[in-house]
Amino acid sequence: MSVLFVFLLIENILEKYIGVFRYSDELISIVLFLLILIRLPHAKLPKTIIMIIIFFLITLLLGILSSAWFHIQPSRIAAFDDILAVSKFFIVYVYAAAFASDKNAERERRRILSFSRFYIWILAFCGVVNQFVDLGMGEGYRGPIKEYAFLYSHGTFMVASVVVMAAVFIANGTKKNAGYIGLSFLVLALSMRIKAFIFIAAACTLMFGYRKSAVQSRRSRASKNSLRLYMVLAIVLVLVYFIARNKVASYLSWGLVAARPALYIVGFQIMCNYFPLGSGLGTFASSISGEYYSPLYFTYGISNVSGLRQSEGFEYMADTYWPYIFGQYGLIGMTTYLLSLYCVLRDIRRVFQSSPNAFSAALSLFFYVIASSFVEAVFTNAAIVLIALTLGYYLRISRDQETSGTVVS
Repeated sequence: MSVLFVFLLIENILEKYIGVFRYSDELISIVLFLLILIRLPHAKLPKTIIMIIIFFLITLLLGILSSAWFHIQPSRIAAFDDILAVSKFFIVYVYAAAFASDKNAERERRRILSFSRFYIWILAFCGVVNQFVDLGMGEGYRGPIKEYAFLYSHGTFMVASVVVMAAVFIANGTKKNAGYIGLSFLVLALSMRIKAFIFIAAACTLMFGYRKSAVQSRRSRASKNSLRLYMVLAIVLVLVYFIARNKVASYLSWGLVAARPALYIVGFQIMCNYFPLGSGLGTFASSISGEYYSPLYFTYGISNVSGLRQSEGFEYMADTYWPYIFGQYGLIGMTTYLLSLYCVLRDIRRVFQSSPNAFSAALSLFFYVIASSFVEAVFTNAAIVLIALTLGYYLRISRDQETSGTVVS
């Protein structure tokens, strides 16, 4: 598993130069799905995992029903690809959280931590040098800062790798890994991505807010610790608002003439017009709906929007995520999908509540995914495999040994 961790950290770099690696996330998801099917009959699953599976299967069923009813996307291949894409996060998370073996966990933890420490030094060194010497690792300037992407095809993929390493450092102990956490935050800041700053804000708030055990096994303390959690979440949301408000206002001002706001606006219209099931698989707001060009782009008059044109390669169709969910799966499907994510959050709390460092790391990573989903298709791109494995497995074996203890169900 440590070898897989290293591979996924640099997968986008390999994909940039060797195209065959672009299919690695789908291949990993399919293999893990088959392993789940093999082991499921003999498994005793926690309630939260069972609820994740149930709610997500209902979401998929609604997508299949709406596809059969409206028949907007004629390609069956598009529907199959869509099912695989939207399932990746849940397949990998369920396998990692419920089926991944803890055999040799301590050895795996040491290898993951050692490589992460080595790799973050390389990223930080190149990031600082790149500000003064053109190493070809930038994406232009934002103010006086040169956006940094290292060797990744886009800064987004570097940020995903770094937030995962930062989460591993936090889970292994904030005091003994303070320097490496600082280096991670430096690299994230040099990326000049809003979602990177949101992760930094969330991680700092949670690290300081959870110096003591987040949730104790004694029932009498449950309400007090829940109140602490809600207070920390409120602080994070306020910080997110101040960090992202100008960017959101800028997007909204473009309306239907820019891809991202157009997808939100039209996605809401689709959700209303195809109430309550949505338009079906492979029909809207995904690269799949662009590859098998959906008639909905013509129907709603956005086929000529820059980034959504069929002739341009529809490069911005996956530039957001939630229109894909509430457009294709409708109000009911969006509700069951959100319930699936809520059950993931509950499972994170179940597993990590006895270890405040790991709990802070897991929540920070979860917040990062949610924040990113508003501006990219994070739940369907290659980085989500690494994030799901980290939430379900790598953080579990990386818990600070001094603070980890009995998990409360």
